[in-house]
Amino acid sequence: MSCTFQTDRDIETLLMSLDPPRIIIPDCDPKQFEKIISVNSRFLQMSLIKGQLEIMPPLPFHIESSAEKLQIIGQVGCWCDDNKNLVGIPSSSQGGFRLLKLEDPNYPNKHTVLSPGCAVVLKPRWDSLTDEAQKVSFPPVTPNFIIELYSRYDYVQNLHQKMVQWVNAGVDEAISINLNIDPTEIRIYSFNPEANKVVWQTMKDPVEVRSQVLEGFVLNMEKVRMYKK
Repeated sequence: MSCTFQTDRDIETLLMSLDPPRIIIPDCDPKQFEKIISVNSRFLQMSLIKGQLEIMPPLPFHIESSAEKLQIIGQVGCWCDDNKNLVGIPSSSQGGFRLLKLEDPNYPNKHTVLSPGCAVVLKPRWDSLTDEAQKVSFPPVTPNFIIELYSRYDYVQNLHQKMVQWVNAGVDEAISINLNIDPTEIRIYSFNPEANKVVWQTMKDPVEVRSQVLEGFVLNMEKVRMYKK
């Protein structure tokens, strides 16, 4: 049996249809995780869930996705600059947070660490940490606000599960953007205390997305999409 591809698009279509393979390390303590992160390429996507390290292999790079991500980070960064009195700390995918709500208290050495595409921890939440906790590699605090921009190769079901994880961890507003699988759809995840569950609102082809958590922040989707062909 042979498999042939006529174009690069054929390869992209195949990759988009697959759940990408992962490397699983079942018992990874926090110190091991930091060492693995420090000596391996940032092109590898890594997460630590209750002590289980998941490593995603590097996938093909697309300049469009990079430009879109830069636009999002730039807009959030501008809001942070204009609202320094409200901001504890912002972060990109280069940073990570230890999410205590997702950990089992019976296993204190099995940490959960996730990296958002873009995040903001507001000042009251950040200031609740000790000086020592603020200086560790993965601060034990959940962002108030995150945005995840997904590539054309991310598996859709995994995207949804990660957004639910973020909200279950204590994120107040989580925005999911995928300009490749469905460029018109934006999802905004939050926790509904009355229903006691994670809920999400779907927006179709919005020109802008107004945050309910970052006061006055409006994500300009026309600018995010400006490099999309």
